[in-house]
Amino acid sequence: MDKTGQANIVVVGAGFVGLSFALAAKKRGLDVEVYERKARPEPPTSLTANVIAVNRKSREFLEGCGVFAKLTARFSAPYVGMSVFDGEGAGAISFRADEADLPELGHIVDQTALRAALADTAQESGLTVHWESAIDVKECDAALIVAADGGHSETREKLGLKKFGYVYDQQATVCVAEFEQPHGAIAWQWFHETGPVALLPLGESNKVAVIWSSTSDLSQLEEGDFQRQLADVTEHQLGELQSVGPRFSFPLMQQHVFRYVAQGVALLGDAAHTIHPLAGQGANLGFADAQALATILLDARIEGRSFGDVQLLKRYERERIRENHLAGLAMESFYRLFGSRQPAIGLARSLGLRFVHENTALKRLAISVAAGGV
Repeated sequence: MDKTGQANIVVVGAGFVGLSFALAAKKRGLDVEVYERKARPEPPTSLTANVIAVNRKSREFLEGCGVFAKLTARFSAPYVGMSVFDGEGAGAISFRADEADLPELGHIVDQTALRAALADTAQESGLTVHWESAIDVKECDAALIVAADGGHSETREKLGLKKFGYVYDQQATVCVAEFEQPHGAIAWQWFHETGPVALLPLGESNKVAVIWSSTSDLSQLEEGDFQRQLADVTEHQLGELQSVGPRFSFPLMQQHVFRYVAQGVALLGDAAHTIHPLAGQGANLGFADAQALATILLDARIEGRSFGDVQLLKRYERERIRENHLAGLAMESFYRLFGSRQPAIGLARSLGLRFVHENTALKRLAISVAAGGV
């Protein structure tokens, strides 16, 4: 049943971005409530490939929301290094957090576990979340509507905020895989002409989440063929592949909204921008959106301004749109660079990876970016 919001700020969507924003806003003393069409999430009972990479900056934001400490080590696995390979050449780069005096680069977090922790924190803090409820945004009388309902945001479409973008000729196939050797808390990635494949460390030493982007839907392969191809493209880096879990796939796209805000409206996370997942930065951009908007709305209260004041909201838009567009451009550049079949580009790619690997200053910069420091 459609409802109308009573709070000053109404959030549509209780994903990890929407709920984290609502908690951050409430901690700042703002009047906020959340509407979510789906049921309240239950904590997972087994490892899944439904994960996100949470860098150190995003972890600090979630700690400030009182959420991160609720995640168990099984569903929030730290990673201390990254190894990246040019699957079509000899180039490679690897780096570890301790090279920049950091304890880790980030965590691989189960999305359902995070949403369940956010829901528990919301309940404990007195934040009102209307589970399995819709809201008519046209009838809502809140000062501000925050759309955090994903890349296919109905709220964004109803409010007439236009987007641009395209669908890649790729599907991401994901699953849990168990290898002979432990992952060592390292995130592994190979770039191939058909797309990148990543192995992300999970909370059991020999299990990883596979994120394999390809021009074909690999979830339809016979299991034996899939295992053989996965072992080949990951170059047996973790020894023999022991098993793979259920696979599912989804199409990849990049899209950006022309304007993040309008009078009484702001967009967060995938509702505003969606990028290729090859560097795992989508969730971190969403958390940065949430933190920025919550801070600017606190300024509004101090200044005595309406939360829906479009001139105020444009501060948020200016702060976030440039970084999000740059991230999208970077992912597009990586996608084109590593997907190129031209020999000269392949040679330059391999030489570039080697150069960064051997240059201490550039390597520290890469570590800082991976950890969310830049």
